[in-house]
Amino acid sequence: MKKDCAVSEVVGVMLMLTVTIMLVAVVGATVSGLVSVDNDPVSAELIFVGYNGTNLIFENVAGDPISLSKMKLVLSARDHPSRREVFNSSNIVSTGGTTVSVGNRFSVPSNFSASEYLTYQVYDIEAGILISSGEIPPNN
Repeated sequence: MKKDCAVSEVVGVMLMLTVTIMLVAVVGATVSGLVSVDNDPVSAELIFVGYNGTNLIFENVAGDPISLSKMKLVLSARDHPSRREVFNSSNIVSTGGTTVSVGNRFSVPSNFSASEYLTYQVYDIEAGILISSGEIPPNN
């Protein structure tokens, strides 16, 4: 009878060891990146198309749609880069609602003078990368 007790203890230890190894494998796969998370950066071509009073208008001419919640726009005076304005989803208005797809336009209110030469950069804030950039000539 004592031999039966030893066999059941060995089987129990083997089961616990198997479960532990499987848990370690799942955690390791998740941490190492084998389990992918859909957080691909946006690739789009956003260009300046004109002025609308005090608003600057941009258009997505190519690439992926971008959610306003993932976008940050930085405007700077070309001659004075320290003078800048930062825009996010709370102060960007899009013709496509909350997403700027190809062909959609969006506008931002600017305190810069229309006679200033400006630069702009559009960032994907989730991926932390630059999506598009360019210059805005003075509106004479």
